[in-house]
Amino acid sequence: MMTLPRRSLGVGVPLLLVIGLTWFVGSYLFVPWLNPVQLWRMQRDGESMMLMQRANIDMMFLREEALSYWLQHETWPSEVAVPGVHDPAETLVEAELPRPWVLRLRFTDRFPANSGLGGTVIEQTLEPSTQYWRCRPGTPAPPARWLPPNCRAQEPWTIVQWLSLLLGGSVLGLAALGLLWYWVRPAVAAIIAEPKLLFEQPLQGLPAIDRQLGWLRLRERVLAGAGIATVRWRDALRQVHAAPGTRALQLAARIGAVDAPAPGWSLPGLVREWTLPDTLPLALERLWLYQPDPALGADAIVQALRGMPNGQDVVLVVSPSLAAEPELVAHANDPANLCVCLEQAAQTRWLLQPGALDALVDLLASQLRVTRISPYQTHGGITRPGAFFGRESLLARVLNREPGNYLLVGGRQLGKTSLMKAIERRFAGHPRVHCVYLSLRDHRLTMRLAMELGMAEDTGIDALVAELSARAAGRGLLLLIDETDLFLRAEAAQGYPQLLALRALSEEGRCHFMLAGFWDLYEAVTLDFASPLRNFGDVIHVGSLEEDACRALATVPMARLGVHYASPDLPNRLVAACGHRANLVAITCQQLLSQLGRGQRVLDARQVHAALVSEPVIDALAGWARLSPDPAACRIDRIVVYQVATAQLAASGERGITLVELLATFDAAGVRIDPEQVRHALARLQLAYVIRREADGLPFVFAVPVFVTQFQREEVQALLQRELQAMGAVAAIK
Repeated sequence: MMTLPRRSLGVGVPLLLVIGLTWFVGSYLFVPWLNPVQLWRMQRDGESMMLMQRANIDMMFLREEALSYWLQHETWPSEVAVPGVHDPAETLVEAELPRPWVLRLRFTDRFPANSGLGGTVIEQTLEPSTQYWRCRPGTPAPPARWLPPNCRAQEPWTIVQWLSLLLGGSVLGLAALGLLWYWVRPAVAAIIAEPKLLFEQPLQGLPAIDRQLGWLRLRERVLAGAGIATVRWRDALRQVHAAPGTRALQLAARIGAVDAPAPGWSLPGLVREWTLPDTLPLALERLWLYQPDPALGADAIVQALRGMPNGQDVVLVVSPSLAAEPELVAHANDPANLCVCLEQAAQTRWLLQPGALDALVDLLASQLRVTRISPYQTHGGITRPGAFFGRESLLARVLNREPGNYLLVGGRQLGKTSLMKAIERRFAGHPRVHCVYLSLRDHRLTMRLAMELGMAEDTGIDALVAELSARAAGRGLLLLIDETDLFLRAEAAQGYPQLLALRALSEEGRCHFMLAGFWDLYEAVTLDFASPLRNFGDVIHVGSLEEDACRALATVPMARLGVHYASPDLPNRLVAACGHRANLVAITCQQLLSQLGRGQRVLDARQVHAALVSEPVIDALAGWARLSPDPAACRIDRIVVYQVATAQLAASGERGITLVELLATFDAAGVRIDPEQVRHALARLQLAYVIRREADGLPFVFAVPVFVTQFQREEVQALLQRELQAMGAVAAIK
């Protein structure tokens, strides 16, 4: 026969006693129908318990009757009765109203004699201010076992009662917590462990998550862990049930867009027009926000979108529900349209994350062709701050000094206009400087400025500056004048009358100027001793972009679109091939984006090479043959370029040509030329960033290495000979 060890018996018996005692107390407090003592009493007084249940209902009706009478008549009733009971013999409880607010309830003799209830009294007193009933035993009082819990005498509890309450409360609390955790855990357990997961939740699910976190008293902790401000969280919760117009306004405010009505659309739902902020690092100025009717199914929404007229504007579709999202996303991923789906989870990130504008950029980049939203601006001056890179030292020369005059000298497409636009943006709202940008289309400065100010075309420069000063409201005036070459050429022919006026205005302190131009400005500043621009201001040469800025230009906008290079050295090779010329880097990057296939986000060396020799890049290098209005000067420029190309094509590496070798070339061809003409040609080509040299005595080479790819060795030699022959023929005629 198998026996248990004594130690096992010693542990088991107390454990069984504890379990049995816990069961007895717990059943006595919470499940009396399973407790043996309570079962015995219920079987013995079953009739009394049934009558007591009916009496409790009657007492409830009597309280309601008294309270209703008082609320309607503002006086305490003299008598009340149980509604629907007309036979006094059927009455279980009789009501007496001895004084205001007191309801005396007396049990009748219908209760069995052994219950001890017949003739006993319970008094209930109404608190008028709170409409709360207080109960106490009357005289004579019912047996204690029949008293409701709120009518029992407030006697000190025994230790057994306190322990029973503690045990019962603990069991009940654990059961409640277990039940609460069972229902809450699947939704928020992961969020509590990792608060950042809040950003991945659908917007429609946020109210339920908020309630569950509130039940657990963890809302503040989770929001703090995710870095979400309480105000922003509440705004997101209100967004769920807000009107469509309010939702559109709130979404626009998060990215700094201007929300406006968009009439004329036949789409079922709400359509709004958004003007996007200048800080958006993409080439997108506006889009249409579409909030479909929530009653529509996904098929109906997609059908309505397909019925829209074709255009070039992006439509941002706000997902109305999780059920509609798969079809909306599939439609947005179709490259044939310009629709973008703002999913439920994306709406959550939009409203809760600090960088809502970044969320919009990620969304557009993932669902649209990158060429449609490319941040690279390949024509004109850079107008968006996010597309401007570098030039920090040049900006500092202007922004961190006292007001003065500046002369921006450089070739076309080297960034003069972009630099002036950046200066204008930096001075916007400045407390001491009022900055005005003006681009000349021809030689008529005063007429162009008068048109900008809305004044008569024949208004003089003094009156124009006076008007600008009035608009400056006491601030210093800085006038940025772009494209000044034609103006300066006309001024030189007429003896500089307007330039003299500008210099006088500057010396009087009424206005300061920044002039931007190419060769005519360079001549007026350095070669013409009679020019009023000589010593007029600080000369700033605009050439190549800083290497770090070029690398950022080639990588940062790409990264915003989710595009990366296969090798870390590819951006460096691209920048070097472009000669650190900003517009060539931008054009090359734009060509790289156009080569990307659907879903491709990695650029390889083959694509970089193809972009560098593409037609747009070669077109951007054109124009060097007509840098001067003088045909003879242009011919000398071409001879210099052909000679440098011949030298670089004849050997590998950056083999260039010196001034001595250039003069020898003219001598060998029998062409007599003034050396100053050659020096001017070299200066002009350097200013245009066609050629460069690192220091005096070193040979001239192409400033942009890819420049030489547009020449063939045999062709360039033939072109050089023809230019020399033509120059010799002209010299012979003279």
